Amino acid sequence: MAMNKRWESYVMYRQKKKLIDFWNEFYKDKEHPQVLFLLGKGFDPRMNNILKLFLSTVSDARLECVAFDFPIAGADTETQKLYNLNVEELGRIQKEYGFPLESIKIDTTLKWDKSIAMMSRQIGDKDLSQYNDVILDVSSLPRAFYFNIAKVLFKKLKDDKTKNLFFAVSENVKVDNGIEKTHQTDNIDALRGFKSMLSVEAILDRVNILIPLIGENGVELLNSIYTDFKPHDMFPVLPFPSKNPRRSDDLLQEYHDFFEEKRFLEPQSITYADEQNPFELYRIVSNMMCEHKRTLKPISKNVCFGIALLTSKLLSLGGLLLGLEHNNSIAIYNVSSTNYTIKDAAELVKLNSESDPFLLWITGEAYNEN
Repeated sequence: MAMNKRWESYVMYRQKKKLIDFWNEFYKDKEHPQVLFLLGKGFDPRMNNILKLFLSTVSDARLECVAFDFPIAGADTETQKLYNLNVEELGRIQKEYGFPLESIKIDTTLKWDKSIAMMSRQIGDKDLSQYNDVILDVSSLPRAFYFNIAKVLFKKLKDDKTKNLFFAVSENVKVDNGIEKTHQTDNIDALRGFKSMLSVEAILDRVNILIPLIGENGVELLNSIYTDFKPHDMFPVLPFPSKNPRRSDDLLQEYHDFFEEKRFLEPQSITYADEQNPFELYRIVSNMMCEHKRTLKPISKNVCFGIALLTSKLLSLGGLLLGLEHNNSIAIYNVSSTNYTIKDAAELVKLNSESDPFLLWITGEAYNEN
């Protein structure tokens, strides 16, 4: 029962030089390409990295920008400081390059699901016919939001061979770890738009398999997800190879008590995926899902895979690809942060100089011969 994987062969660019080379090559014969660039307007110091790189590389592009604005009322001073720096910088970039900028304000007084639904509708209503390329930069967007923005864009563009959809992220694990998050773990639910099988209560023979994408400081979150999802089995994915060769060992150590308590001690159930390749993660987990569906077929045709996002922004994109392709058999769990604390804004700005750009080519010209 081999699954035909949409991104079996894929196109991805990482590191500044390779990305600049790609853009120079890709745009060299295109006159005034129309590009829609979407990004989050928030406090993450990586917010403008990819936009700046694009504009300084592709001088001929007619770019339009949409910024999803997350007001941070009540945030601590360091967080507020970063938000203000980012917004000022975006203003300077717009002034320098003169592109139209639309700001979509996210209503944080509404429940997340409501504000995500409103925002998804606004993107869904957008006419994309005039653009050659759409770039969604998730560097400064909360997962619950960019998963749904990505889903709307993917649905609109997946069969259009004339347009290209790209996902971009500025990756920096040190910056991720420098942003402390307060999680609401008492009210866990799968992500809006990525829980179709869970919403069918009547499936009596459903088998739940949990695939946590493991990252630092996630034990409490995983415990809450486990309690909500009630899996029959669990297959964690650890980041390896990694910039830090000891990272997966340290993570195993961190989660050891949880795994022991859940009587989960079979080393062969653990999978490893390159921490810098979301397509690889997507491929490995797709194969794993296919295998489980085949094995469980005599027992149940309804296997639901719970993907727990406890990992970096970059590897979470692997979870997003799984959610886009296997939407009807996946539930994606992400625990939204209710609050962020930043100890030292200046330190994060300094660390940002080490951030690495990644560009994932999702639909369009690269896949037309398939």
